[in-house]
Amino acid sequence: MKVYSLVGPSGSGKSHRAVLLANQHQIPLIIDDGLLIHSGKIMAGSSAKKEESKMGAIRRALFYDEEQTKAVKRAIKEIKADKILILGTSTEMVVRIVDRLELDGINQAINIRDISTPAEIEKALAVRNKEGKHVIPVPTIEVKKEFTGYLVHSLELFFKKDDRTIRHEKTIVRPKFSFYGNLSISNRVLVDLVNFFIKQENEITDCKRIKVEEKSHQLFINLSIELTFGTIIPAYCSKFRLLLKNRLEKITGLEVNEITVEIFSLNLN
Repeated sequence: MKVYSLVGPSGSGKSHRAVLLANQHQIPLIIDDGLLIHSGKIMAGSSAKKEESKMGAIRRALFYDEEQTKAVKRAIKEIKADKILILGTSTEMVVRIVDRLELDGINQAINIRDISTPAEIEKALAVRNKEGKHVIPVPTIEVKKEFTGYLVHSLELFFKKDDRTIRHEKTIVRPKFSFYGNLSISNRVLVDLVNFFIKQENEITDCKRIKVEEKSHQLFINLSIELTFGTIIPAYCSKFRLLLKNRLEKITGLEVNEITVEIFSLNLN
């Protein structure tokens, strides 16, 4: 199966453009925010837009739920399509989805800036930020039962195909977490989490600095630690960075973009 990725910031219009892109490249399957969509129908999965919090939405979109993941993998095998389009806020996010769904890797990467003008992206971002509206690229009838009690309405899209005008309906929803505002985790909590995981490592005997920055739901971590003398530093640091990344992402639902580790000393005791 050939895997296409469509990457862009949250609210930049990826879901709006996904159908046009899929039609252009003859892609029958779309993965968007936890849903597997085939020819305008939801075949498996659960929408991240149903979650109560932004953290829950991120975890749903990344297929942390085992039952959701199994159902989507099973549906992909049953449909036997030759192409799939996966939407994500970053290439790293798409790579993680590809890994969770056991696909072969990204064959063609597309950025929202390649298919939308700066003005179109800016307008989409303004609608998301001011009105909290999200697009699901399937007809309203497909999602209305799932989104009982939500603000739901349809958007019609027309495009040309073989000299014919094709109509496609998309659904506009306002998730609960857009009413509650953005859920954030305080920097102090993130630092405490990192410190907790550090204390579980026998090879680390002291920590002089823990700096955690969150930018666009991505974490950037800088550490200064002391290791036990005799530790193979490159191998251990590589292993520890991966372990810390996986643990933080599982607990917070945030993507760890970078972990920088400085060794300030070796403990001889």
